[in-house]
Amino acid sequence: MKYRPEIDGLRALAVVPVILFHAGFNFFSGGYVGVDIFFVISGFVITQSIYSDYLKTKKIDLINFFSKRIKRIIPNLLFITTTIYIFFLILGPPNISKWLDYLSSLFGVSNFYFLFSDKGYFYNIFDNPFAHTWSLGVEEQFYLIYPIFIFLIFKFFKKKVEVLVYFLSFLIVISLTFSIYFFSKDSDFIFYFSPLRFWEIGFGCLCFLMSK
Repeated sequence: MKYRPEIDGLRALAVVPVILFHAGFNFFSGGYVGVDIFFVISGFVITQSIYSDYLKTKKIDLINFFSKRIKRIIPNLLFITTTIYIFFLILGPPNISKWLDYLSSLFGVSNFYFLFSDKGYFYNIFDNPFAHTWSLGVEEQFYLIYPIFIFLIFKFFKKKVEVLVYFLSFLIVISLTFSIYFFSKDSDFIFYFSPLRFWEIGFGCLCFLMSK
């Protein structure tokens, strides 16, 4: 598994419209689509990582996978969210508490917290310094489930990759179908509810497998 410079190039192209959207440029009012691209990239990269380890060890090592994810995500997340929370305590409005926002961001469930708190992203983003952590929550929830399915598939099926492709295809169809169904009913629900975002990450996973 060699380094893929085009993946980092795609990351750079995806982050630019997101930044310009948050900066308030009307021309980039749809710049949040960069997050969707990041979801696809995440699926590609995470599958590449798992498959690379499998080629080396001939097994799906869940403990090693989760250990690497924790070491990669938690220190940075803890530092950033804690720093933001301290700054908000010092400089933010004294009558507004962000304690639950901070905790939900730290534990990777802020997408559910914002959903059930009726804090719509497009109404919340410029007032809440933790509003951006919802996407990391979606990814962490996928990372928690996806490797377990890979472990079970590789353990009990002979045509491992083929079965995984079928599983991902099924996941994409189901997730996308429900996402379309709820689109006109509750936009915040499809925005925050992670299973309705799994089709994007799953598509990235499938892209890697098909490339192999």
